[in-house]
Amino acid sequence: MINLETTVHQVEALYASLTAYLTVFQQQANYSCISGCSKCCQSPHIEATILELLPYAFHVYLNNCAEELYDKLVETNTPLCILYEPIKAMVRKGACADYAFRPLVCRLFGYSFAKDKLGQPDLITCKEIKNHFPEEVKNIAEQAKNHLELPMANVYYTRLTEIDYHLSLKQYPINEAMRLAIELVLNHFHFTTPSAEVIKSAS
Repeated sequence: MINLETTVHQVEALYASLTAYLTVFQQQANYSCISGCSKCCQSPHIEATILELLPYAFHVYLNNCAEELYDKLVETNTPLCILYEPIKAMVRKGACADYAFRPLVCRLFGYSFAKDKLGQPDLITCKEIKNHFPEEVKNIAEQAKNHLELPMANVYYTRLTEIDYHLSLKQYPINEAMRLAIELVLNHFHFTTPSAEVIKSAS
């Protein structure tokens, strides 16, 4: 139980660090996601590791809805993320039912970089942002070539691996990763007595 909770806190600390970094970077880049757009959420090819979803799994367990969500994940046959809620995109940026607990892949998309075949930083973003902010994207790409400090995606995935190698080793379709994370938490607390109920009551 203590190890699981520690792991969750370490992932949350990584997310908090990334959020702070991206906030500053977004101000420099001078672009943002487009209000009402949730096209990245509509991709059927989103993958994540179990570790990325562990804070969310821990959260739903403490809020007594892990079993219900787990059953829903077992029964679903959609490749789209089960947390995708199109209606929310109409009133604010994004359409995630639990935005605060989104995985690393969602946090990095739009604002992080990967190295291209020539070893140059390449912005990982979408066509909508490129079309709405052509000058801003061009400018930040030029600054990137001039050694601007950048949020490199591989750096954060490496930091994730350092927290728990095995839980970050393999990527799964988003709903499967979520299901496996919840399954891990449920199994952990099922065999942890009486500490599981103590944690729940203290939350």
